[in-house]
Amino acid sequence: MAEVASAVVIGGTSGIGKAIALRLALAGAQVIVAGRDAARGEAVAAEATRLGAPLARFVAVDVAEPDQVEALGRRVEDAMGIPEVVVNCAGILQSGKHVLDQDLAEDERIWRINYRGTLVGAQVFGRMMKRAGRGAILNVGSLASFAPLSLPSYTPGKQAVQALTGILAAELGPHGIRVNAVAPGYTLSDGLQARIAAGERDPDAILDTTALKKFVAPQDVAEAALFLCSPRAASITGVTLPVDAGWLVQAPYAHYLRGNPIRKGQQDE
Repeated sequence: MAEVASAVVIGGTSGIGKAIALRLALAGAQVIVAGRDAARGEAVAAEATRLGAPLARFVAVDVAEPDQVEALGRRVEDAMGIPEVVVNCAGILQSGKHVLDQDLAEDERIWRINYRGTLVGAQVFGRMMKRAGRGAILNVGSLASFAPLSLPSYTPGKQAVQALTGILAAELGPHGIRVNAVAPGYTLSDGLQARIAAGERDPDAILDTTALKKFVAPQDVAEAALFLCSPRAASITGVTLPVDAGWLVQAPYAHYLRGNPIRKGQQDE
């Protein structure tokens, strides 16, 4: 029996979303891949079929347009009934800048996609799951969900996703619906690789900020996603799980150590 019978991955056409969609397919789920890029989405659906998904289909959607998310819900229900799992992964990145320099048009676009897209996806499919009396919703946060990174629109949006995850878990829990999130660290996705190639990210400096001295692979996040969406996590809800190669622990540890070095033979009394 499949760990997950049916799933929708919103933002599943590339990167982490694609990895999650393919991992769900490999686990035997019916998968609907939703996103804006039809060529990439059809390719992911075809690969999901090759991996054994009993049903794999691409549906075009722009999460910045709530009517399109509502239409996605109707198309999903027509194709597979009410899905067991919904993953809200659609999002856009931001380059570092100061708050005082934040362009308001960019701010509006980031919030409209990263936070409100997640909110609308949870509303549309949460209502459907409430009718079924079961389900699992997985949101995609970030290290920015936990730390004040110099991304003045992206960071507050991802912190809002973490808060939304907890609120939804409390509201939907009595209806048999679990809501969790993953918070990926520096993930070697197409987007990050492009920024490294353009000189916008320093890969050696990034590796030095992690306890494991490695990048996170999209497949690492997908494994965590599958666990949180599966019956193996039946008593877990309201959690935002970092998948970060130890970035959250390395950063404070390393900075404390700089001012308080451990010397050979030194012991605290």
